[in-house]
Amino acid sequence: MVIGVVLFWVILGLTVFFLAMRGGPRGARNSLHTESRAGRRLVTAGVVLLFAFGLVVPALVLAFNGHNKASVGVGGVHLSAEQQHGRELFAESCATCHTLAAANAVGRIGPNLDVRLGSSIPTEAGRKALVLNAIAEGRARGLGQMPALLYQGHDAEAIASFLAAVAGH
Repeated sequence: MVIGVVLFWVILGLTVFFLAMRGGPRGARNSLHTESRAGRRLVTAGVVLLFAFGLVVPALVLAFNGHNKASVGVGGVHLSAEQQHGRELFAESCATCHTLAAANAVGRIGPNLDVRLGSSIPTEAGRKALVLNAIAEGRARGLGQMPALLYQGHDAEAIASFLAAVAGH
């Protein structure tokens, strides 16, 4: 992929160089009309090739790079499909109140989950149990209030798994 990008810029640079050597765009245009039919075909093929290359390389980068980023959390933690689902659910309902670096959440009502879960509970199983308990029972401390049973079943497990994996990273 890197070789393709470098090759593109080298070809573009050579094209600009040769245009400049022929006297700029006007000189290149004049010499194009005086050259043979094969020369004109070669120039046309070069322009088409550069245009196609300019479309294909970004398309390939976008196509092959999107999947990898969805499974990577903060700190290089690789997320399972369940944890990715938990990240989406967290962003929908929890990020407005809680702060969590892995979800780019900066809520001010609920506790900072990076601090609360990441530093105070050493094991992932313990963090997951605390999150499942908070989702099932709800919380009411300080200024805010977390409703009970905000999520249930598989969705609650997904959020708990996500938070247990990424909190504090």
